[in-house]
Amino acid sequence: MIARRAVASGAVLTLAAASLVVWLGKPWSALALTVTSAVGMINGLWLEGLLADILQPGRARLARGAVALLVARWALWGLLFGFLYLIRSRIELWAVAAGVACFLAALAGAGAVAAGRGDREE
Repeated sequence: MIARRAVASGAVLTLAAASLVVWLGKPWSALALTVTSAVGMINGLWLEGLLADILQPGRARLARGAVALLVARWALWGLLFGFLYLIRSRIELWAVAAGVACFLAALAGAGAVAAGRGDREE
């Protein structure tokens, strides 16, 4: 599972970036970066699990739990953006973008490693 592999490196990358932002004297921006990256990681894990359940050989299985998980994913993003809106005067926009980039970079790296190894499934 690529998202699971990406969480460890994404967490390290996020903590390194947040530490740098705190060192620059912007603790609220560091919080925004960290929370944004954490929500991205959680959503990546949930989506990967959801797709593993739905996209099975044969007939697709879309149960109530899958629909509830999709709704929960969007609700989590909504809570994140609501939180960011509330603290918008204290944060920098680039910190939010950096939070998204931390997990996306880790996800791309994990995908590249899996493709290099020829991993198809686990």
